[in-house]
Amino acid sequence: MSSTSNLSTLAAAFLTATLAAQAPQHQVVPATYTNTDAVSYEWIAGASRDLRQQTLIGASHLQGMIGHSIAAIELRRSAANEVYQGGTANLSVTLSTSPRVPLQCANVYQQNIGPDALQVFSGLVTLPTSPIEVGPTVAWTANNIVRIAFTTPFLYQGGTLLVDIVGQPVAGQNANWWMADAEFEDIKGTTQQVGQGCGVYGGPNHEWSHVAPRTLLPGGYARFWAFGPNNGFAIAAFGAASPTPIPLSAFGMSTPGCNMHLQPGLVLSTMVAMFEPETNPLLLAFGGIAEVRVHLPNDPWIFGMTLTTQWLDISQQATSNAVQWTVASQMPGLDMALVEGSPLDTTGEVSVHLAQIMRLEYQ
Repeated sequence: MSSTSNLSTLAAAFLTATLAAQAPQHQVVPATYTNTDAVSYEWIAGASRDLRQQTLIGASHLQGMIGHSIAAIELRRSAANEVYQGGTANLSVTLSTSPRVPLQCANVYQQNIGPDALQVFSGLVTLPTSPIEVGPTVAWTANNIVRIAFTTPFLYQGGTLLVDIVGQPVAGQNANWWMADAEFEDIKGTTQQVGQGCGVYGGPNHEWSHVAPRTLLPGGYARFWAFGPNNGFAIAAFGAASPTPIPLSAFGMSTPGCNMHLQPGLVLSTMVAMFEPETNPLLLAFGGIAEVRVHLPNDPWIFGMTLTTQWLDISQQATSNAVQWTVASQMPGLDMALVEGSPLDTTGEVSVHLAQIMRLEYQ
């Protein structure tokens, strides 16, 4: 009897351990928001429009998952005093170990993808109708989440996890406002106008040069843009601001009222861009838009760095206002990054201070 009893006890213990090993486990990233709503929200790819989203998740969030297989991803709704109407999206999901940490992510999608890339899901995903959920606690219940159960699990072996989602809406089944919970670090650089521009764009003060303060972050892609004639070319110049405007006539250009706002001997770099025609009828009066992006190093030496940018419209020989800009004096601490844009493009917009809250299911 004693021997039989011991065998029964051992068998029961073995069965319990086996079942525990097979039971799914979950890791919310960032873990701070396991039960609590974060401060922002973000689109879900394919809910209402074509969208590609690459999320880079730093290794600091995933230490307990090394050696385990990821079997599903869940996105939780953002808390709000409103019902989210459901729908269906057509999604393709690929996971890989990115060669880049989040603060070094590229705006080129392909450069973030690791050699072990594996398509883990392709098909239709349901966005449930979600009743009012005001938070601050939001449970991972069926009505609150978009769940993507993988057909092929992905073995995570450490490093930066890249979640690459491409989504297309399903005709007649759009979920036009189903917003995923997201974390947002409220840090940004600063900008200051320097002088006035000339030409026919930018309103009464000819302010047709702009800088996005939220992009002036270590590890981010600083965004500069200007308005001008459709399909014309412009040069963006970077350097130190001039204490006084310098008339272009000083350089042999007969353009009255147009000035240079950079010190000629301290122009560090120039970039050429085309004024792409605007397609939104409400924005046609602004002219075409030219954009350049500069990747800022993720290193403390760049904290508080200040430069000035001014554009030259080549076709009109017109100069813009200048913008003096300063990089934020704080490193993003999210250890996640989001790259998103059209699935037809090779590049997307980079955010090193914004990412969706994800719950990873693994065994």
